[in-house]
Amino acid sequence: METKTIKESIQEFYNINNFDDDGGVKMKIAWIKFGFISFPLPNFESRKKNVQFHDINHIITGFDTTWRGESSISAWEISSGGWKNNYIPWLLTLWAMGLGIIFYTKSTLNSFKKGQTMNNALVCGIPKAEIYTLSEIELKNKLSDKPNNNRNILFWSFMSVIVFFSPFIIGILATWSIIYLLIFK
Repeated sequence: METKTIKESIQEFYNINNFDDDGGVKMKIAWIKFGFISFPLPNFESRKKNVQFHDINHIITGFDTTWRGESSISAWEISSGGWKNNYIPWLLTLWAMGLGIIFYTKSTLNSFKKGQTMNNALVCGIPKAEIYTLSEIELKNKLSDKPNNNRNILFWSFMSVIVFFSPFIIGILATWSIIYLLIFK
């Protein structure tokens, strides 16, 4: 059986998913893809620094880039350590987990539970350059060397659903405000 390094696996992941060779780090706009739908997002510095960790997490967990896969990886990332002080990735991850709680409840909750026994690539303390030299098996072993954490699944599920619905609620409130101003001005 062939043992690939994470560097080789991540390049294969980018090729299979039709991503740029660097995962889109150099682009000004990041197209966030969930299944067949993509939406533009400014490629914030925090995304540029961390998108490859997210992609490494996909490799480690085996979750694909479908809606279900992104929801699962998001739940896993939250329970396996999160995004430190990187607020944009936190929001995106919470949003995707919220989507999963609503549409893919069982797989999202199972992924959260799986993440409670692991670290993710961002918080494991291993430099990215070193991660790239490890095989998938070696990295999985290093990330799995963690006792079960106590992240509360109900709290994080609730927070993710709130974040998921926030853009819709803001949109409705903005629309009502505009209509109110136009009618009652």
